[in-house]
Amino acid sequence: MEFLQFDRAWQTLTREEVVTLSGEPPADLDTLQIDYDERRTAHRTIFANKPDHEIDVADAETLSIPRDKAGEVLEHILHKLHLAPLLILPIGKWRPVFDLITNALMENEQWMAIDAEATIELNTRDPLMCEPRDLHLLKEMVNVILRDGEEMQQGISIAAIQSPILVEVEPAGGILLTIGNEGLADEVRAVANVFISD
Repeated sequence: MEFLQFDRAWQTLTREEVVTLSGEPPADLDTLQIDYDERRTAHRTIFANKPDHEIDVADAETLSIPRDKAGEVLEHILHKLHLAPLLILPIGKWRPVFDLITNALMENEQWMAIDAEATIELNTRDPLMCEPRDLHLLKEMVNVILRDGEEMQQGISIAAIQSPILVEVEPAGGILLTIGNEGLADEVRAVANVFISD
């Protein structure tokens, strides 16, 4: 994984009709939540939210995937659908995300190498570029956020660059997939169904 400059990455995302949830410029926001332009039809799927968390996403499909399997399920979806490269952005800034994850992944050499390079990035939203070989580390990041995270500022968003799919990973809300076409939504459902608990 390596850091990219935020403004250039955001230009790439806006060409794919990605907008902020509030419609304001990213620089004006304390929490950066992303979505597709409302003119674009999108299918939304949620799993691994906390039981007491009220879902406020209209018409979202909810999958009963155990919270401790969420990182694995997301890794399978991203891998099976060849959704790489990916951009990983912090919902807040990187500092609360790194403080949370570094504490839990001290034994993970790949993460510690990123952490060592991240000093100047901690107060930014410069995205991390995630390649297929990084998906296992992404799974670990997701698991830590869902297990140990307590606030939205510790969450991340993931944007596929070559396919219409956005992912929000947030401690209370779990995982929200926003998928830009029905065919891809069907593929995501097929992969996820393997993990659904009765």
